Amino acid sequence: MGRPSKILAAGLALLSVCLFFAQKSKPETGEEQLETLTAEEHALLREGDFVFRLGYGMVSFFLESQTGASGVSHIGVLVKGSSDFDVIHSISGSMAEQDGVQKVSLNDFLFEAKPHSFVAIRLKNSNGELIAKEARRLLAKRVPFDMSFDIKDTSKLFCSEMVNFILQKTHSVEVFSQEATVFSFAGFFDASKFEVLVDRREFFSILNPMSTEERSRRDPLTF
Repeated sequence: MGRPSKILAAGLALLSVCLFFAQKSKPETGEEQLETLTAEEHALLREGDFVFRLGYGMVSFFLESQTGASGVSHIGVLVKGSSDFDVIHSISGSMAEQDGVQKVSLNDFLFEAKPHSFVAIRLKNSNGELIAKEARRLLAKRVPFDMSFDIKDTSKLFCSEMVNFILQKTHSVEVFSQEATVFSFAGFFDASKFEVLVDRREFFSILNPMSTEERSRRDPLTF
């Protein structure tokens, strides 16, 4: 792992320790300030899609601020639940009740999202059931969170590393650039590989006008 990645990992580890003692606080706000999907947006989703959000925590804003305000800092995989979709994702135990790969309802995933930050994408010509099956396998294995941010070690996985691992395993698709010293979400917005289904980031594009190409180049570091 290169020096910039080591510095990033050390910084995130320190932030995580701070957050362990000073838990992130979601403001008690009215329903109008919660991130919600319209019926039309929800109907576009299927099992095996990938979903993004920007959280309320200090780490989320630290990561999102590194390469520009594109409005997302975390990613997970949609899977079928008992009544609605669930999201399988990987998160540090310093910011959740458990460490590593875990499952939450889509509603809970949205509840932790800042308004105007939800994005859903789909790998083109993908087998969503195969993606979901691999995500469930990692969930059953209880893979821990990778605080070293080392993509060469798949015994532990951070959020986008988990998704990249699933894509490699199921579709032989690599998202991370081999030359990258710090990891960004830019690869997930490669139009030759992925299609954007839902993008609620208009709020950010109003505050920070930029083309789709520019926004992809400036997508934030992963978490």
